[in-house]
Amino acid sequence: MTVLRAQRLIACVLLLPVVAQIQGCKGSTSLENVSVALRNTETYQYPTVGGDEEGATIVLQPTHYSISEMRRDATTNWIATYVYRPAAGFVGKDEAVIEISTGSDGASAPTNIKRVAFRFDVRN
Repeated sequence: MTVLRAQRLIACVLLLPVVAQIQGCKGSTSLENVSVALRNTETYQYPTVGGDEEGATIVLQPTHYSISEMRRDATTNWIATYVYRPAAGFVGKDEAVIEISTGSDGASAPTNIKRVAFRFDVRN
């Protein structure tokens, strides 16, 4: 019984680096920090990607917003664009995070994930 446990332990120890290597090859993830200063009457837009198999989504909604959305229509020339407008009368700090996915061939998952963290400084 002890020999069997030792063999299982050795097998787990030998397989762990292989599993870690496979998991590490799934694709790259990066983080970009963007600082934005704007008035509480202004609307901020951040264009991302435009390909058919590329996309963007909001990961963390800001706390104080009247608009926080991804737009991809004729007004953005079909580019996925993050749009933020502070809540009326709000002054202070706010933050949001979006995730941009690229590298898909349409049949497989995206290979590159980029997160963009926005730090909004909203003033009158």
